Amino acid sequence: MIDPAKRQEGWLSEHFREHEMACPCCGRYTDNRALLSSLESLRSLCGNVPITATSAYRCERWNGVVGGSEQSQHLLGRACDVIVQGLHPLEVAAKAELVPLFSHGGIGIYDTFVHVDVRVGGPARWNG
Repeated sequence: MIDPAKRQEGWLSEHFREHEMACPCCGRYTDNRALLSSLESLRSLCGNVPITATSAYRCERWNGVVGGSEQSQHLLGRACDVIVQGLHPLEVAAKAELVPLFSHGGIGIYDTFVHVDVRVGGPARWNG
């Protein structure tokens, strides 16, 4: 749980802020505890190096602009695309498999980033 004073400054967790989890179109952000906790676990497994969240919550309009799936977990605030400083996406995906909610959720590997999500209904894996 984040300190209330830090929360008032826009922090959602120890290392992630509202603006990082926000849709560039509408500004709405995800504060999904399961996602944020899993991102913190991933950061720890990656040696506590910074994780850049490139896309988290998306409104329907923005999801369409970026070509996201109509069933995207981003629309539900359960997903985040990440870049981990100094690690290749394959390395990040392997670390994500060690995070329980990501291993039971979604992990998608792309050329420059990894999609992770805390979906319900079973794991999903893909290469973008």
